[in-house]
Amino acid sequence: MLLEKLRRGEGFSEAEREIAGYVLERREQVLGMTIGQLAAAAYASNPTIVRLCRKLGVSGFREFKIVLASELERSAGIEDVDANVPFGLKESAETIAARIADLTQATVREGAELLHGPDLDAAAAMLDSARQVYLFATGDSMVRALSFQGKLLKINRLVHVTHLMQEQGYHAYNAGAEDCAVFITYHGRQSGYAAYADTMKQKGVKLIAITANSEGTLANLCDLVLPLPLSEDPMGKIATFSSQIAIDYVLNVLYSCMFNLRYESNFEMKQSGQTYVERTNGL
Repeated sequence: MLLEKLRRGEGFSEAEREIAGYVLERREQVLGMTIGQLAAAAYASNPTIVRLCRKLGVSGFREFKIVLASELERSAGIEDVDANVPFGLKESAETIAARIADLTQATVREGAELLHGPDLDAAAAMLDSARQVYLFATGDSMVRALSFQGKLLKINRLVHVTHLMQEQGYHAYNAGAEDCAVFITYHGRQSGYAAYADTMKQKGVKLIAITANSEGTLANLCDLVLPLPLSEDPMGKIATFSSQIAIDYVLNVLYSCMFNLRYESNFEMKQSGQTYVERTNGL
C-alpha cells in the first residue's frame, strides 16, 4: 500500500515526487538510512520528508521505514518485474514464464492491499439489490466484463454489456434508480464515460468504478471506487498484462463477495442451472 502510494504520487509536490522516486529505486538502501541521509541523497529537507510521510498515512520517518520493511518482507522471493516490459530480448521461455508468474503474483498482492472490506461489502450489496446491472468497458477490459457477466448470469442476475459505444450510451440513458452501473476502465479516461456517469447519477443509478485513476472525473462521480494498482504506461507497455490481471482479480473478488451474501441460494441456483444446461445439451 505504501509503495503503491509512492508510485501514484497523488497530491505530491515536486520535491516529494523526487523523494518518492529515490525510495522506489533504492528501497532496501533506504531502510538503513537516517532521515538526514535520505534528505541529502534526494536533495530534499527533513521537513519535506516528514510531510511526505504524513501524506502516506504514517506519523514520521521511523514508522515509514517500519511499514516499508513490512511490505518488502511480504514481497520477498517475488522478483520486481517491469509491468510494461516484463521480459527482455531473446530471453528463454522458462525465464519469460517465471517473470509473468512474478508479475501476476505482485499485481494480485498489490491489488489486495488496495481493496477494503467495507467498500467490497457496499459494492456487493449494490449489485445484489440492483434490478439490472450495466457494465461499461472497452478493449481488453471488455473480455473481463463478459466473463463477469457470465458469472452473474449463473446466479440469475440480469446484466447488460455491449462493446458498441453508441449502445453503451443507450444503456446510460435507459438505466434507472433501481439499477447499478459498473465502469471498468484502467486509466479512467474513456471518452463518454464521465458524461454517462453524470447522466445516471442524476437519475439515482448506483455507480461503481474499477479503475487505477481514483482521483479522476469518472471516479469522483461514482458512489464507490475499487482501485487498481497503477503500474502501466500507455505508450511504454508491450501488452496489458498487469492491468488485466488486476481487473480480473477485482471482479473475481467482487463476484465472490456478492455470491457470499446469499451463499446457499446462489449455490443451489448455479448447480441447478448447470444441470439443466448439461442435460439439455446432452453433455
